Amino acid sequence: MEIPYEIRSLTETAVSQYPLHQLKEISRSITQKYKQHSGKGERLVVDRIEATVYAAVRMPATYASVYSALYHTLECIPMTETYSLMDVGAGTGAGTFAAAELLNLCGITCFEREREMRILGRSFTEGMKDSVLKQSRWIDCDLQQGIDQRADIVLSSYVLNEMTEQQRQNTVQNLWEHTDRLLLIVEPGTPEAFLQLRRIRDMLLLRGAHIAAPCVMDGQCTLGENDWCHFTARVQRSKLHKLLKDADVPYEDEKFSYIAFVRKTVERNGCRVLRHPIIEKGNIRLELCTENGKESRIITAKNKKLFKAARKADSGDLFDRI
Repeated sequence: MEIPYEIRSLTETAVSQYPLHQLKEISRSITQKYKQHSGKGERLVVDRIEATVYAAVRMPATYASVYSALYHTLECIPMTETYSLMDVGAGTGAGTFAAAELLNLCGITCFEREREMRILGRSFTEGMKDSVLKQSRWIDCDLQQGIDQRADIVLSSYVLNEMTEQQRQNTVQNLWEHTDRLLLIVEPGTPEAFLQLRRIRDMLLLRGAHIAAPCVMDGQCTLGENDWCHFTARVQRSKLHKLLKDADVPYEDEKFSYIAFVRKTVERNGCRVLRHPIIEKGNIRLELCTENGKESRIITAKNKKLFKAARKADSGDLFDRI
């Protein structure tokens, strides 16, 4: 997957005013801050150059993970009407751009507490050709104080993991109260982030929510303590992205976890592929999330239809009942 050219062009223009050695130094500094201080509710990106580097380094991966999570969610709950969107903790707008690619939006509101991120994100949306994106509203908001607006779709990406557990619980309750149709939460594909999502899952199910994806049932998650549900989005790197990350390979694999909550029960037609299929001679091994929990299935070449489908399947995909 590649971030749309229009967005890449805007980010590259934004960083062009700074020398490369300074950009690389800031990139390393941001990475260290996120490793050391996430989960404490601290402010991590506060000045203009940090916001600019963050956009150049993180927007492609964030865009790809949100796009993938929303794409798989819409497979389960087709949304063909026109919808309002709130992107909370919007950063510089990567999640908003991904949602706009997949949905017909009639209004966009982006909440972001960091001033420089908000200014840069607004400049990105205003620079787009799409009229709805150009008219996006950017609001100064600390999610820990709560939001007081409603939308059909509420998107939270890579922001809840920066909070303490109590802050996260309070914020999610508030977001769900202001969601009319779909609440999509995307977080890093780490055991810790998945554990946070698992707690959120339990909390909102008790409040009457239903799960659209990736789970194929609303019951208790049956994954063991040492297992976690995560997926991968492969992102094509631009020349600038490779330079900033001192990378040699032309792509980046972004691991992410997500969960999508809706107001009504979802009719499910398959299982979720949890890991990359293991292809062997004459058979394919799949790790699946099913209505009965996690199961390992072996598809043999004798069943041509399923075998062909299994060869095309990838982690995160829906797979027919077997």
